[in-house]
Amino acid sequence: MRYQLLSKSEFKRALNRKNVRIIDLRDPEDYSRWHIKGAENRSYDHIHEWVSELDHQTPILLYCMHGNESILAARYLGSHGYEVASLIGGVGRR
Repeated sequence: MRYQLLSKSEFKRALNRKNVRIIDLRDPEDYSRWHIKGAENRSYDHIHEWVSELDHQTPILLYCMHGNESILAARYLGSHGYEVASLIGGVGRR
C-alpha cells in the first residue's frame, strides 16, 4: 500500500476521522512540551520494534519535527500494507 503526504489543512481534517492512530515521532522532550491530543510518542529509530503493535485496519497519521522522519516511517509502513499519511514539513518547535 502507498502512503500519502498531507498539507497542514489536510492533516487537520484527517485528525477528525474516527478510528485513526496518531504517532508523534519527535523526541520525548518535545512531545512532553506539546503534542496533538491522542498522539502516542514513538521513535523512528525503533520502528521495527513497535510496527507489530499496529493494526492494518486502522489508518495511521504520522508527524515529526520537520517532516523527514515521518516521511521515512510512512514509506516503511506503507510498504508493509498500512494505510498511512505523513504531515508535510512537520510541526516545528512549539
